Amino acid sequence: MPNRDGLQGALPARVITLARSWRQLADRVLASLDISNSTGYALLHLERMGPGTRQSDLAREIGIAEASLVRTLQQLERSGLVAREPDPEDARAKCLHLTEQGAVLARSIDDRLRSLRGQLLDGISSEDLDTTVAVLDLVARRVGEWRGRP
Repeated sequence: MPNRDGLQGALPARVITLARSWRQLADRVLASLDISNSTGYALLHLERMGPGTRQSDLAREIGIAEASLVRTLQQLERSGLVAREPDPEDARAKCLHLTEQGAVLARSIDDRLRSLRGQLLDGISSEDLDTTVAVLDLVARRVGEWRGRP
């Protein structure tokens, strides 16, 4: 059995490598639909968040600056996938709605990514997945605590 120090060193390296590789596979799924990763992830998050989502909330959910999202939203709007409307509660803000075409594409993205996850995680027990997620959640919480330190 490997020693604890070796395992502790291997974990971050494996997580980083896995995250990068997983993202590359997901990007290939999006490319197979002829959409960029920024477009695909914006559609996917917007579909999950629901109609009337504010631009600022979508940017926060994706983890990017609102200014960075504007160009992607303009492309989505020009493509007929997203409609932007004034927020009834704040005229300065914009609310986003998937068009019918955008909703169909978002569901297709979700279906394909779900299929990818299913294939990658096939044969791994629910108990092992539960343990893995719990460990990663704990480490993520601790990383967050360290990031908040002066």
